This record gives sequence, C-alpha cells and structure tokens, in this order.
Amino acid sequence: MITRRFLLGAACALGMTGMLSGTALAAEPVLTGEGMTIYFQMGGNSGDPTTLARELGAKAAADMLKVKLINQYAGWDQQKMLEQANQALASQPDAIVVMGHSGTDSMKRFLNEAKEAGIVVVTNNTRLPGTDLSYFGLDNYEAGRVLGEKMVAAGLKKGDKAVIYGTFEQTAHADISRGTIEEFDKAGVAYDKLQWSNEAVQDPSLAVPVLAAYLESHPDVKAIAVPGHGGITAILAKVLDAAGKAPGSVITGGYDISPASIDGLKKGYVTVVVDQQPYLQGFMPVVAAVLQKRYGLAGLMLNTGGGVVTKDNVEAIAPLVEEGVR
Repeated sequence: MITRRFLLGAACALGMTGMLSGTALAAEPVLTGEGMTIYFQMGGNSGDPTTLARELGAKAAADMLKVKLINQYAGWDQQKMLEQANQALASQPDAIVVMGHSGTDSMKRFLNEAKEAGIVVVTNNTRLPGTDLSYFGLDNYEAGRVLGEKMVAAGLKKGDKAVIYGTFEQTAHADISRGTIEEFDKAGVAYDKLQWSNEAVQDPSLAVPVLAAYLESHPDVKAIAVPGHGGITAILAKVLDAAGKAPGSVITGGYDISPASIDGLKKGYVTVVVDQQPYLQGFMPVVAAVLQKRYGLAGLMLNTGGGVVTKDNVEAIAPLVEEGVR
C-alpha cells in the first residue's frame, strides 16, 4: 500500500533537485519533468469505466511534473497496442508507458529499439515477464487466485458448478484464469471454461446474450467468474436479469470497480470485485518514467491490487468511484 508519506516524499524528490557539493546544498527547486514528453497506453477507450481512473492518475502526475502527456487508446486490442508502441517510438519521446498484453516476445524488437534510442519504457497493468522494466499493476496470477478464493468464501462448496468466462491462451490474462481455476480445484468446485471473444472484449454488451444463454441451458450453475475484464464484470447484473436470475441466486465475481459494478454490488447481482486501483497505474508510471529519465532510477515495482470490494465495503468505495479515482 502506498502511504501519504510515500507520496509526499516522491513529490518532494521530483519537485526539487538537491546536489551536495562539500557542505553546500543547491537551493533552487527544479520541476523535474519539465520539457519531457511521455506516450501512455491507456488500454481501453477514453472515459470508459476501466480506463477513466488510469487517465486521471496519469494526468495528475503529468500536471504535477509539467510533463507533456500523449494518451493512446486501443480498445483492449493487443495488436493495436503493439502498433501504438511502435508509433510512439517513431516520435522519439523521452518515455513510453506500455501495457504488456502483447507479451514479451512480441514486444522484443520494440524494447530493443527503445533501449538503443535511450527511450525509457515503463509497463502498467500487465507485466512483461523477463524484462527489468518498472511495472505498476497486479500480480496477475495472485489476483486470479484471490478472485477464486473470495468466491469460494462467498458460499461455493465442493460439488458446486461454476462457469469461468475468460481467456485460457498463453497470455497475461491466462495467468489470471489459472489462479481462479486452481482455487476452484482446491475447493472441489466443478466448472466449465467459456472463452470470451475478441468482439466481447471490445464491446462487453455482446457477452450478455452469451452468458444468459449459458445460464438458461445450465440451470445448476451456482457461480460466474470473470477473471480479468472490468467491462464484462460491469454487465453481470444484465446477464443475471436476462437469464431470469434473482440477485444473490448466482455468486458472481470479476475485476475493476465501476459505476455499473458498484450498482451490481449494492443490488446483490455482483458478489465480489477485485480492485486493481487503476488510478495508481496511471499516476506511478509517469513518476517512474521521470525518475528514470532524469536520475536513472529504474526497476521500480508496485502491486496496485488494493483488495476486493463486496457488499460489506461498497458504500465506502462508491463516492470515490464517482470521482473517478477508484
């Protein structure tokens, strides 16, 4: 957890440059990021529930440090993220903040060229395994494990049946699904794996008829897990309503708090939501990029996972969601 003291210390470190010369200390404050340009991959679309807090966090850090921030939006399309990384590279900025959805192998050429050009690269939201880049986001496997664990604690028991709606390919999201699967296996919960489509990833409303039809044809299903997609988590209430399921009759869990998932929690349609605090995934990469470019301070990491939101703490979180910082 980042403390207020830590943030104040970071702000002071970035707001002033002190250079010791014998016993002398430079007195003039320097706006450390002034004159720098940073490209920043936001992941989704501007203003959407899974992107807004990240946008606001990055803007707050950029404003504080006087950085020129250029946002990039991919609608969660992995190929577009890779293309955007290369487009940013061609502009020769001071730093590029990327998401790791494309994978380390796919981004190897980009990473090598950025290093040769002296351009700082920082990752947010999804790690690039095998690199030494600064990273701000969840431990994907651990977050998936927490999701499964909390859903079991909410009432799933041995022999119950669930559906895991996600991706199971060799991607970062597959690590999230693996964590949930292993917790279900441990508890003896049976499950079907239902692969989401690329279309549903970009337009979550398309998942409503798919999941509703699944529930109607599998009336014994006691739970729906959505490991790793905030947009689909946000439409779980619509899924249950379309399938004729009463609030609380199906245990549901997913990712990313948003106005829709908060409403679902309050009404009992949504049971548990993993909160990855995307505001920090916006704010901290800008800080890290400036620190690395100015002072060579690299390899910074923060697990932004702030726990889970349930009916027990949703009232405390809701006002912050309305402000766009959670």
